[in-house]
Amino acid sequence: MHSVMIIDDSMTELMMVQKALEGEYRVITQQGGKAAFDYLAKAKVMPSVILLDIDMPVLNGFEVFSKFVMDDKVKEIPVIFVTGNQDVSTELEAYSLGAVDFIRKPYVAEILKKKVNLHIGILDDKKKLMSRNNSLQEFNEQLQEYSDQLQDENNSAKQQMHRLEYFVIGIITDLITKKDGYSGIHCKRVSKYLEILLRSMTDMKMIRVPAEDMELILMASQLHDMGKIGVPDAILSKVGKYTPEEFAIMRNHTVYAADSIQKFAYLLPNSNFLSYTYQMARSHHEQWCGKGYPDNLAGPAIPQLARILSVADVYDALVSERTYKKAFTHEQACQIINQGAGIQFDPQVVQAFNRVQNEFFAASRIDVR
Repeated sequence: MHSVMIIDDSMTELMMVQKALEGEYRVITQQGGKAAFDYLAKAKVMPSVILLDIDMPVLNGFEVFSKFVMDDKVKEIPVIFVTGNQDVSTELEAYSLGAVDFIRKPYVAEILKKKVNLHIGILDDKKKLMSRNNSLQEFNEQLQEYSDQLQDENNSAKQQMHRLEYFVIGIITDLITKKDGYSGIHCKRVSKYLEILLRSMTDMKMIRVPAEDMELILMASQLHDMGKIGVPDAILSKVGKYTPEEFAIMRNHTVYAADSIQKFAYLLPNSNFLSYTYQMARSHHEQWCGKGYPDNLAGPAIPQLARILSVADVYDALVSERTYKKAFTHEQACQIINQGAGIQFDPQVVQAFNRVQNEFFAASRIDVR
């Protein structure tokens, strides 16, 4: 039950208010401001509303109110001023001080009850709102906790996916290495060169690679030659140059890889990893002039990652010793790549390559086995 305190110097007025409100509220009567202060100082439960007479001796209602607002225990309690004074300025002053309402004497019991009921109702509504807010805050906290849990699970799933991707890459590169030792090591070195190029082009604002995608791209690049698993061993291990027929079969490694990726892509819909792998595996032998393979794409029609990978791929092929050729020097490889700008290679990629060609040379000296 809500309690209502009435502070008045007149015992008659106190009894009148008590009679009007009793039954609905616990009524606390205090004769004068000092008695009210003494009661409130010791009270464990504060009244819900205070009715405060203005015209009192010693301390008038305004003076009592000014002390209330300085007391942390009392200052939030709604105060309704009461007076027999008919002067409008008195009412205005009451509101300006912070009163929630104003009642004129003599009391009309029904008006008194309605005004008290009104402010008690406002208090109840505030409590309900606070309760809802607390419930909402609790719900938000639970939602955040659930969101954090989902994020942890999502991060765990991503880590698991990355491990699975590394597992697949490890198996395929191992099979490529067993089938053709050069190709396995070549894929790892090309991935190193690609990283150098990507960072250079990002710094030059030629491309924008999200940080979370960089690792995916580098992982995918290691599979660019995986189609060679489908090329006969006799061709892969042949000493000397290929015949036109053999070279036509070797060119098919780009298609073998792309077809296999497409065949099983439905298992990982909307996968950036598969998209990157497909682009680089199928198109890394396309040429800027349109004379590459397998699709004779030209210029910007060639996927950008494939255009970048092409320079890394050719550089490694040039500086590596093969059964049909000796290794070119770094300087010779740089000259050949620059001669191919705008013909075999994207000129922007060659520009980025020239900016970091010393890093290519340093990476070429590292054993990636």
